[in-house]
Amino acid sequence: MPIHTLQAKRIMPRGVSGLLAAAVLGAWLGAPSPAARAANSQRPARDPFLAQLAGRWQLRGTVLGKPVRYHGSAVWILNDGWLRLGLVDRAKPPAYQADVYLGFDAKAGDYIAHWLDQFGASGARVVATGYRDGRTLVLIFPYDGAPFRDTLTLSEDGESGQLLLESQNPDGAWSTFATYVMTRIGTR
Repeated sequence: MPIHTLQAKRIMPRGVSGLLAAAVLGAWLGAPSPAARAANSQRPARDPFLAQLAGRWQLRGTVLGKPVRYHGSAVWILNDGWLRLGLVDRAKPPAYQADVYLGFDAKAGDYIAHWLDQFGASGARVVATGYRDGRTLVLIFPYDGAPFRDTLTLSEDGESGQLLLESQNPDGAWSTFATYVMTRIGTR
């Protein structure tokens, strides 16, 4: 046990050291003011385009020219600030898994995405920004040496879509990395 904990136990009545520790921890973490708590209690407005992605999906396509099938499940999390799209390869055992966090920044008027997968932290250092043009969302992940462009197009009824992932070559041209056809499973 660290020496400062032993000293605190000697000089404080039982229970007081726990209260003191909680108070110090609360002050250190910076308890929000009443105004900040009120502002943070309001949910961000759900982006109507992203809202169409909520639910279960089947994705069929190719990665580097090889056929793949994924199961996708998109749910709102963190007070509806993010839509998390979980992707799992349907192979047994799964060869690939990822969670993609999608959000809309109403103040900046753009989309943000974090792509986290089984390959760890190095790929997660990059945050994508993007824009929507009608039924199409384009996200750019500025990876060092090989940026990626993800283009998601949803059908008018939101029941199907296409996802194209491209990597940028050193000459600036875009090459197909993966393509998927998305089909909703069940109802929203």
